[in-house]
Amino acid sequence: MKLRNKILIIEDDPIQSKIIHNILTSENYDVCLANNGAMGIQKAFEYNPDLILCDIIMNPIDGYQVYNVLKESSLLDHAPFIFITGNSDLNDIRRGMILGADDYFVKPFKSEDLIVTIEKRLKKYRKLKEIGTREFDVLFNLTPNGIFLFDGNVIFKANAALLRIVGTSEERLKFKSLEDLIDQVSYLKIEEQIDRCSRGLLDSFTERVFLRTAEIGLVEFDLHISVYEKFSVHSMMLGLVIPIHNTGDRNNGFVSSVVGALKKEKLVGTESFGKQLTEVLTNSGVSLECRGQGFFSKREIEVLCLSMEGLPMKQIADKLSISDRTVEKHRANLMVKTNSKNMIEVIIFALRNNLVEI
Repeated sequence: MKLRNKILIIEDDPIQSKIIHNILTSENYDVCLANNGAMGIQKAFEYNPDLILCDIIMNPIDGYQVYNVLKESSLLDHAPFIFITGNSDLNDIRRGMILGADDYFVKPFKSEDLIVTIEKRLKKYRKLKEIGTREFDVLFNLTPNGIFLFDGNVIFKANAALLRIVGTSEERLKFKSLEDLIDQVSYLKIEEQIDRCSRGLLDSFTERVFLRTAEIGLVEFDLHISVYEKFSVHSMMLGLVIPIHNTGDRNNGFVSSVVGALKKEKLVGTESFGKQLTEVLTNSGVSLECRGQGFFSKREIEVLCLSMEGLPMKQIADKLSISDRTVEKHRANLMVKTNSKNMIEVIIFALRNNLVEI
């Protein structure tokens, strides 16, 4: 199974966006569009692109701000970032490159030049992606539970444990229908939920189903389905087959730990989320009320809200009459509680989970 490279275009000019989209899709790239900076940030987390093309002159969040937000997360550790703009001023070009962007295109540009540059940048990062794939394969094959990847109704990849359970080979199971793996009644029970996952309306679900096995026929298992990776028009999903006697393990977090280790984390964007994120990043009259009592401590809430107002650590410390070191400690606690790498991800977590009202 060879997946197409995913490219995110962040461009507020619909004509220019369509032109670039057509150029890239003609080269068999999987392309996702975002028409403003806030949506671009959302789509970057949700879509997990292999490369990002971003316009600079956008309002209210411009391309530089988009870059700085994504740089604070781990997204740009593997995804090249290329600025595109109609402004050929050398100072603007220099500013983009100083920030750390991988390249810079001035409109109008030749389609062949864009393709050559994209291929060059993607080649540089393919080795990193291959390392991640190898790590996935190790965990995929070590777990004693059956795991498979599928797209809609077609199975692309299955581990040795699943092949043992159903009593078949990878060659015979690959590209089979999900209906060939489970009985018809079970499939009808989960068909609608699979469709909702594919369309981004549901992240995961668990149902009890009957698997077809070669030796003893239908055998009952718990089947956990989760979105693994989202593309522009479809989603790759991950199935985890768990014996009934392991149900207690599932309730103790077994499923979440296995799936969490295998799947790529995504953020599903909404119009409301985009509006709130825009207000936070532009600090345009932000008035915050934190609903996270019980999840965050009182002091953590204060540090979070002041961070969302754009205040640096020193000003937060002065405002709360505490030391810089104490602020840093509260920030560290916020990151641990939200499983975040930095404060940008903490803020996104708080907005996504309605822990903060704007």
